[in-house]
Amino acid sequence: MTSSAQQVVEVSVEIVVQPPLRVGVSRWLIPPVVARTSNPGLVQEFADNRKHVYATAMLTSSDGEDYSTILNGNWNVNANLVADSGGSGSGGGSSSRHARNRWLYFVFHPVSIGLGGTFSFSVVVSALSLESNSCMVVGGRSTRQFTVVNQPVPPEKPRMNDTFCAT
Repeated sequence: MTSSAQQVVEVSVEIVVQPPLRVGVSRWLIPPVVARTSNPGLVQEFADNRKHVYATAMLTSSDGEDYSTILNGNWNVNANLVADSGGSGSGGGSSSRHARNRWLYFVFHPVSIGLGGTFSFSVVVSALSLESNSCMVVGGRSTRQFTVVNQPVPPEKPRMNDTFCAT
């Protein structure tokens, strides 16, 4: 990289699927944590192949300690462009370049945690400029707290009220 300094530009990030409230040690999080952003500038630069956008999940204990080293699986993921034409849903296609609503989604799957405790994820979104080879953190968001236990726990179904935007 030509620049080692990172710029910080604030972009709104939402957690659209929260981690389950309880999960077993070393079991996949089902449903997976899902984050998204709809910042028009960032989405357009990604769609135009000018920026590579990715997100990193960091694991924090309830007392604020970093436990990211006990994460297993896909804790660093690339953006996926999702577009909604905003139409009635009755026919026709939608081009992701010209859709009314466009988001960059980040799906952290599969992910498991190798130790019991109470944790939350911090999702940090970064963008790498393919023109200047510089990287910048563009936003982040934390999930609700959840508990990892040393016993079997059935998978949870995501609910609409799982969308959570606390920092």
